[in-house]
Amino acid sequence: MHQHAAEGWAPRPASNSAAPSVITPARDDSSPWRWSTRLVALVLGAMALCAPPPAYAQARTESAASHHDVDVERIVSPGGIEAWLVSDSTVPMVVMRAFWRGGSAIEPVGAVGVTGVMTDMLTEGSGAMNANAFKERLQDLNMSVSFGASWDGVGMSLTTLSENRDAAFEMARVALHEPRFDAEPLARIKRQMLVGLRTRETNPSYLANLALDQALYASHSYARRTSRESVDAITRAALQERHAALFNRATLQITIVGDISAADAARAVDTIFAALPAGARPPEPADVTLSAPTPLIVRTLPQPQSLVLFAGPGIQDEDPDWIPLAVANYILGGGGFSSRLMDQVREQRGLVYGIGTGPSVREHSAIIRGSAQTENGNVREAIDVTRAEMARLYRDGATQAEVNDAITYLTGSFALDLDSNVKIASVVHGYQAAGRDIDYVNNRNDLIRAATLADVNRVVRRLFNPDAYTFVVVGQPEGLESTSAQ
Repeated sequence: MHQHAAEGWAPRPASNSAAPSVITPARDDSSPWRWSTRLVALVLGAMALCAPPPAYAQARTESAASHHDVDVERIVSPGGIEAWLVSDSTVPMVVMRAFWRGGSAIEPVGAVGVTGVMTDMLTEGSGAMNANAFKERLQDLNMSVSFGASWDGVGMSLTTLSENRDAAFEMARVALHEPRFDAEPLARIKRQMLVGLRTRETNPSYLANLALDQALYASHSYARRTSRESVDAITRAALQERHAALFNRATLQITIVGDISAADAARAVDTIFAALPAGARPPEPADVTLSAPTPLIVRTLPQPQSLVLFAGPGIQDEDPDWIPLAVANYILGGGGFSSRLMDQVREQRGLVYGIGTGPSVREHSAIIRGSAQTENGNVREAIDVTRAEMARLYRDGATQAEVNDAITYLTGSFALDLDSNVKIASVVHGYQAAGRDIDYVNNRNDLIRAATLADVNRVVRRLFNPDAYTFVVVGQPEGLESTSAQ
């Protein structure tokens, strides 16, 4: 079970995510991701795509893999570490992604946020280089290396020009193994966090996601948030403890894409990762048990517009209905202007600026999420129409024409998610971290084409019952009262 996107959309907290996106549901500001984005996210879902180095930031990095099957090879380094490799010399650059299980969901209760700070600090000085020297060296090499934390894992993203790749790999090694955790950058990051604590109470996305998480699984670690006390508890010793606890070989997954041979990639893997201890899988929180739905939660925030979030039970990506869900979601709210919700709520009635849906999958929870934003006077009707459209789909099912259109788009647009080395690395690494087969990226479209009308409607009736959904509104909606206590 993995925090990443389904086939055809990607929630972008951050990242993280693994599959090609069609729409971007409202950003989950409750996520512990602190890696600037997005990461997207990490890996999966996780991690965020890091920006390419300046020298080629505006260059077209088209890859041969965008025109044919992606040749993913499993390699094993001399030190015995496995990685996935897509060797492609079309563009003189190399992209690497790495991921380790164990994220913010398992950090100490009294130090919520420490995992994200620890990963931020890995590029704030390492070895003989302080923070400024480290960043200057990255600029000199025209490379980027980033680390980030999600609820369920931590990750690394590296992008370098081929001519500087050995030096870039050494920079990644030093960052991973020799972090300084100096006092000044730690104090700066903590000050920034405290500013965020003061401003989040007027952030509608934060308030909506907090209300949703507390309504769905209040007692789970996914509903925890940083506080002044937890920020104060983040010390150098706490960072060292999290670093030692999470970075090992036990759950390490690596993807390399670009201008590098299998032999050179294997040596690079050992350069960066060979010194990691064998370690063990970190502990895991319990699976989420969703609370009963709350029809309407209203959080008052003075502003002319309201943010609406809604969510109901979803499925994990190992579920046989995962692929049909991609098609069903496209029809309901994942297909942009082709979706029923966008047509009925925005186009036909002009009630919202935009509306979309998509799955939100974490290691121990799975929901279907939707979001919309509208003027305060339109909130009631927008919610009523949204529920009515979900009920109509739930009652009558999708049509064959809708299924055909969804499959055509989801398969046809996939090439756009493979038109650069950076994108290929994110997609392939997302599938690796999700436990997919190594050739899944090449079989994915066939799986989507195999979805039938019966498959899609089975998923619709399994997951799109509007009575199973909790709705949260943040703003000053007119004529609405919460059915839940504040």
